Amino acid sequence: MSTILLQDQPFEYQISRKGIRSIRLRLISKTSFQISCPYLTPEFLIQKFIKNNSTWIINHAAKINHKKSVLGLKNLKILDKIYEIQWIKTQKDSVIIIEDEQKIYSNMAIESESHAKKVLESKLKPFALKLIKKELVLLSNNFNFKYGKVTVRNQSSRYGSCSAHGNLSFNWQIIFFPYSQFQHILLHELTHIDIKNHSSKFWDQLTIYDPNCKKNNLWLKKEGTKHFLF
Repeated sequence: MSTILLQDQPFEYQISRKGIRSIRLRLISKTSFQISCPYLTPEFLIQKFIKNNSTWIINHAAKINHKKSVLGLKNLKILDKIYEIQWIKTQKDSVIIIEDEQKIYSNMAIESESHAKKVLESKLKPFALKLIKKELVLLSNNFNFKYGKVTVRNQSSRYGSCSAHGNLSFNWQIIFFPYSQFQHILLHELTHIDIKNHSSKFWDQLTIYDPNCKKNNLWLKKEGTKHFLF
């Protein structure tokens, strides 16, 4: 870890060199972030990238909330449904989600917070993709959307994105949001398939799909990241 001052605020950061084409930034906590970059990226370009994004880093790092203890969870709200979690000490890790009964059985070989997060996320992430895809099919049928590939990620400050080719990506933790805000995020990215910017035309069109657009958008700005668990 290295340390850098951004507008008089100290941040720790680490650099990960990978087989990618551009420099990327990911917030880790309120005071740390990670830089991913191509193998041969010179140091001065990395520092220039950090400096150019310093305001973004400071503003979004301030929004990060301390996460709740996963191992202490007895219930988990997923799209307005309360799932009961049962933690079971076993020799092999596994997570079983029973939708009809709204129960989650988390079997763990190691009882620790970090291990609990790893085990639970390994199952909840594909479960989130399943729920998101299911909702996208319904919205597509209702509003005649045509979209491409759908993926989920674990981002610290972004809810979703839409590529130039109509591929959709979502922060998988949006399943912890109330259903109305969850659906709003999906509709937001689906609207971007035809309207790539955030012009007045975009918001007018999104409001047609989601009459509670302003209310939902305000909730996301004020409350969204507070509901992230991982």
